[in-house]
Amino acid sequence: MSQINTNLLINIRNEASGLSPILEKVSRFVAENPDFVMRHTITELADCIETSEGSITRFCRAFGFKGFSDFRTALALEQGAARPAVQGNEDIAAVVASIRDSHSIINTQELQAAAAWLHKVTNVTLYAVGTAVPVALFLQMNLIKMGKAASFVDRFYLTPASMMVEPQSQGIIVVHTEQTSADMMQALALAKQQGSRILSITRGSSAPLNRLSDWNLQAAVALKGEGEYGFAEIAGAMMVADRLLNALEEQDERYAACRQAHQKSIFSIESVTNKLSEYFMS
Repeated sequence: MSQINTNLLINIRNEASGLSPILEKVSRFVAENPDFVMRHTITELADCIETSEGSITRFCRAFGFKGFSDFRTALALEQGAARPAVQGNEDIAAVVASIRDSHSIINTQELQAAAAWLHKVTNVTLYAVGTAVPVALFLQMNLIKMGKAASFVDRFYLTPASMMVEPQSQGIIVVHTEQTSADMMQALALAKQQGSRILSITRGSSAPLNRLSDWNLQAAVALKGEGEYGFAEIAGAMMVADRLLNALEEQDERYAACRQAHQKSIFSIESVTNKLSEYFMS
């Protein structure tokens, strides 16, 4: 990997699952305890994580740094420039952090290219399992409001009806936050062989989906661990989905007219604090 001077902790969280078990362990500790890392030596860090100094060095090199000293300096610079943490309710702070981090790493060029493709297709099939389902349903609901034929499938992916649609007119969107399934990957691989194009929205890096996807919009892995502060686990992916819908509106003013009567940009950084809970509880 090349050295990243901004969004270092976000990149570490997103790439952790693709590293070796030892380096993944180091990544998760660093991402969750940046203050500790900045204030301690490589020996103290290795002892705390119960690993070797060599593993710490390999971790630093995996993210483009010569060694721990360079890494710690970059981390300190990033943390010094970071925005103040949200005060008050910790649940809301985790949600805002997830959305803010996802907003900062989204690839605008990839987003615009995906929206231009989505504008051209007439039928959209959305795939998701587990925690990704609310994101897929959010997309489906809004795509239907914007005049697209959108269907959501979470099981029995290899359906005859979906295979009969012309690949050129069919768009496939797969949302992946933490879970996937063998039959979903099989269906996507088959659709790819038949000429369909695939847009994926992933939380963190997902190598199998990245290889299949024509476009990948990546959300940041939540700062908290799996299962903590439930909204935070999918809030970033929700924001990415909303950005995709907004980009689609820019392709044709009629899309915006279709959504005008409905709430927009509910996952923007500015509005999330007072709107997110209301959306999920409605």
